[in-house]
Amino acid sequence: MKKSKKYYKLDIILLASAFSFFALMSSCDKKEKTDDFSELGKVDSSGKINNATSELAAQVIKSIPPPIEMESIILNAGAPYDLNILNAVEEYEKYSTNYHKAINLGIYGADLAYINIYNRKEDALSYLNTVIKLSDDLKVGQFFDFETIKRIADNSKNLDSMLNITTSNFEKMNNYLQDQNRSNLSMYMLTGGWVEALYVACKVGLDKKNVPLYEKIAEQKIVLDQILLLLSCYKNDPNAITLHNDLSELKNTYNKIKIETIYAEPTMVEENGQLVVKDNSKTVIDAPEDVIKEIFTSISNTRKKIIG
Repeated sequence: MKKSKKYYKLDIILLASAFSFFALMSSCDKKEKTDDFSELGKVDSSGKINNATSELAAQVIKSIPPPIEMESIILNAGAPYDLNILNAVEEYEKYSTNYHKAINLGIYGADLAYINIYNRKEDALSYLNTVIKLSDDLKVGQFFDFETIKRIADNSKNLDSMLNITTSNFEKMNNYLQDQNRSNLSMYMLTGGWVEALYVACKVGLDKKNVPLYEKIAEQKIVLDQILLLLSCYKNDPNAITLHNDLSELKNTYNKIKIETIYAEPTMVEENGQLVVKDNSKTVIDAPEDVIKEIFTSISNTRKKIIG
């Protein structure tokens, strides 16, 4: 399956993510003097995660695309709105630990992005209320500009604004949690959002037999590597270990996906009176439907454990 040169915004972010991933690997070699991350996840006498782990986690978190990117592609696939594929708001009551609250905040955040795209105001307000409850429980509710989000929910075409606000809020929240030595909660929220976005994408892609969406799912192979790297930073956290083990099984399936970049010499072209460099390289993705089905089965199992 070949992709055209016209990349979606997600393509650009994923390419940037790949560069960031290899840069992080190089950074780890320099800081830790090891290839197995033996220093990552260690705690000091006060129980705090070491600086190397915290810095690495912050860099990886910032490099991973938010779930709304995947949700917008789902809309482009022509899929009908289906509230039943999301995590029901009633499930909120059973999330009692910070782990379950944080990771399901990520789940509900991805669900809210999905709902907003279809401009379902009543459902959006219901999920927004659940997001408020969870974020307040975790003492990070102050970083969500809920009035602005409600206003944007009135205009389903304003995806860029929604994306910018979502990203900005998460970055502020992440910085705060890092400062408060609660970076593991950022990790859980990020992982939950990614798991839900991938789950919904697989469900829609397989129902619609949408090849372009299969390719977007395949590209998550890069993001999965980053999330596994992030989870490996928290060697003393049993929840992180469990997530790492579950997603490692998913990685085994993703290893069947082949992504190859075919290099071509760049050329200079004129755009709007200016000379720019045109990248003529192409990416070839082999994403068979049977492998997408395996990915869906694996991510469904992981999601089931998360939402309880």
